[in-house]
Amino acid sequence: MLQRAWRLISRGQRLHRRGRMMEAGDALEEALRLLEWNPERPPLKGTARARLITKALMARSTNMATQGNSAGGLRLLDNAEGFSLPEDRGMLLHQRAFILWQSGRLSEALQWFDEAEPLLASYGPDYFYAMLFHNRASLFRDLGELQKGIENIRRAVELYRHVNVPANEAKAIHAEALLWLDLGEVAKALIAFDDVRELYRKYAPDLEAFLHGSHAEALLHVGMNRQAILRWAEAIAAHRMTGDFRTAAIQEFWRAVAAFEDKQFEVAERWAEQAMESLYRQGNEPMAFLARLLILQGRFDAGQVGPDFADKVSRLCDALEQRDWTLRLNQAKILAARAKIRAGQLDEVEAVLEEGPGPGGPGYDALAESLARHLARAELAGARGSDPMQELKKGLDLLDEYRMTFGSVEFQAGVSALGEQLSSKGLTYTTNHGSPADMLRWAERSRAQALRIPPVKSSADPDAREALGRLRQARQELWDLQSEGKDVAEALERVRELEEAIRNYDRTKPGPGQQADRVTPEALQELAESRNTALVSLYEVGGDVRVVLAGGKGLKHVRLMSLDAASELERRLGADLDALGKPFRLPPRLQASVEGSIRRNAAALAEGIWDPIADYVGDRQVVIVPHSRLAWVPWPLLPQLRGRPMTVSPSAEAWWRAVHRPAATGPALVAAGPALSRAGGEIETIAGLYPGANLITADQSDPEIVLKALDGASVAHIAAHGHHEPDNVLFSRLDFGLGPLNAYELLGLDQPPGHVVLSSCDLGRSTVAVGNETLGFTAALLHAGTSTVVSSLGRVPDDMAAEMMIEYHQRCAAGATPAEALAAVGEHRPWHPFVAFGA
Repeated sequence: MLQRAWRLISRGQRLHRRGRMMEAGDALEEALRLLEWNPERPPLKGTARARLITKALMARSTNMATQGNSAGGLRLLDNAEGFSLPEDRGMLLHQRAFILWQSGRLSEALQWFDEAEPLLASYGPDYFYAMLFHNRASLFRDLGELQKGIENIRRAVELYRHVNVPANEAKAIHAEALLWLDLGEVAKALIAFDDVRELYRKYAPDLEAFLHGSHAEALLHVGMNRQAILRWAEAIAAHRMTGDFRTAAIQEFWRAVAAFEDKQFEVAERWAEQAMESLYRQGNEPMAFLARLLILQGRFDAGQVGPDFADKVSRLCDALEQRDWTLRLNQAKILAARAKIRAGQLDEVEAVLEEGPGPGGPGYDALAESLARHLARAELAGARGSDPMQELKKGLDLLDEYRMTFGSVEFQAGVSALGEQLSSKGLTYTTNHGSPADMLRWAERSRAQALRIPPVKSSADPDAREALGRLRQARQELWDLQSEGKDVAEALERVRELEEAIRNYDRTKPGPGQQADRVTPEALQELAESRNTALVSLYEVGGDVRVVLAGGKGLKHVRLMSLDAASELERRLGADLDALGKPFRLPPRLQASVEGSIRRNAAALAEGIWDPIADYVGDRQVVIVPHSRLAWVPWPLLPQLRGRPMTVSPSAEAWWRAVHRPAATGPALVAAGPALSRAGGEIETIAGLYPGANLITADQSDPEIVLKALDGASVAHIAAHGHHEPDNVLFSRLDFGLGPLNAYELLGLDQPPGHVVLSSCDLGRSTVAVGNETLGFTAALLHAGTSTVVSSLGRVPDDMAAEMMIEYHQRCAAGATPAEALAAVGEHRPWHPFVAFGA
């Protein structure tokens, strides 16, 4: 009986270490039944049965806590105290500390961990001694004492390695990576996550699910909130399935945080309430208080606060402080201060807003706290009638420094989301109180910040090239299966796995630590005026589209139409263009109906956007910097812009830099992909216009050769079908005979082509990821350094594309600028979807 009980206890411990909590609990309960455990009749101290029951109760106690029953786990330890031997006391204290930590009682837990340490040390560096350092490191993480956490977890890794417990060594490396994440070392943490994944797959496959939550944390730290929500959903489901309800509840809270940061206030409140109920039920009061605070913060940002709101927040802060809880505490205090500012209670908030960051030092939480403090100080300045702009600028300067630490374009773009409240408040203030120059300056701080950072050419690394080659092969296999009408589920999953691996690799790259200097409104006005160009910079305040105009007689601000109305017109125009771009000809009556719809919607958009600024613009060329929600507007459809040279740029500064960028002077590239009815004649004619051009026909089209020919090309014309991937934008792609060319690969070019034309696809479309930053194939070319990209915002019939592009290149070869050439060829083709982006 005793031997079988020992085997069951060992099995339960192994299952628990591998994250299979319910199975572990079953094994331990079976062992206790076999040992005839009854708390009313405890075993005789000193017997073998008593020793085994002690071990079973200690293991089951933490297992119960992990499943959400901390009180039950503590009762088991109380039972074991009566008959345990002195050599077991260190482990009993450790288990008590562990459960108290799991319940959010951090100071008590630290006390018991410290008391257990010498007792466990006296029996040598065994597994339990290593586990103490491991769990205490995680406790220090919750306390915000990150350096102490690093010291403890490194000792744990060393001890696990010494006693040869590789699964727990992997868990400790994972815990260290989370500490680096909190310290702001996101790339370093992601590299460690990849190493941990391989260790988990080798030693404890069930633990791999824990990485979903860790990756979600990393995504939250760079503002990629929607992607974080998806990762947490996977993690929560996995933890519930194994019975780890404690971790599931905590991750429900963090999923609610991500929804709140994404401005999904109703969803965030629902998820926070769900997490709060679970956490209260499990006895984790501090985390439940944080969930309640998140609900209140969502209501504050949604403007749903009562007169006692600040008192509610302050009481929760007091409750957290009484429990020695520091996680997000200062942010909660700042929320209470902001509520008092909004209520006009200004005398009591100064001290709170003067406090520095918490004990954790640098890192995401310290950054988030600093951003919140700058926002609150700006609000306090505004309430006192002072200028808030200095505080807002300081906050965005912090984000600039943070953004430069990342090499991933996705992460650089995502970081902008962390400063949306700061930039929005700055835009509102300058619009109401500042000059047009102030408005333009602040609008530029609120968009396309990633374009200021030189690209990190991670796609040119040998490992990345190899992975891209595997992806290209996998996509080709998927394409073949789709063409043959066969099942594609397995091939599609393989493509997704490879894309995720490449994204993860890209995200680990450090940033360049530098960015382009800002361009002053005066310099933008001077350049626009010298080029007889009107710069039209659109932004939003109070639900309306606003515009700052440059290039005429001084800078000018004009209030335009509702942003919602403009965005709806954009959607309708896009749908109509797609209908006209279908590969078959529409019936005449339907064709006329769609064209009539385009006329009405274009006229309505022109009335709301263009008519109020027409006198200022006059007959000048136009550069439009759109609001992110108007990124897909086909501007050439507006009657006043038909036949007028115009470009669309992600920011005014990006336009200025593109104009001043030295032009590439290499041979032209003219290439075609498969399945285009008129591509052969199109590319041969165009290649003949550029002496020495590299001509790549559809049957010879290898994406590797195309990529090499793009490097340094003065002009590149690509007639190939493409795919915009709104959920995975850097894998938007062009199709060639031997596989696709991904947007991600363009960032590795040494000298990007000066002028690119994408004639047969809708790759002018972009995805606004977060923070008013656009990503996509065209955006990737602009980020890489291409000055001008001509691409389509809708589907393009092959015959229209061929005719337009031949005439377009004839004009370019004769000396016209891209904007002039496109305006000329589009003047008599009123429904074409092509737009010139950049300069």
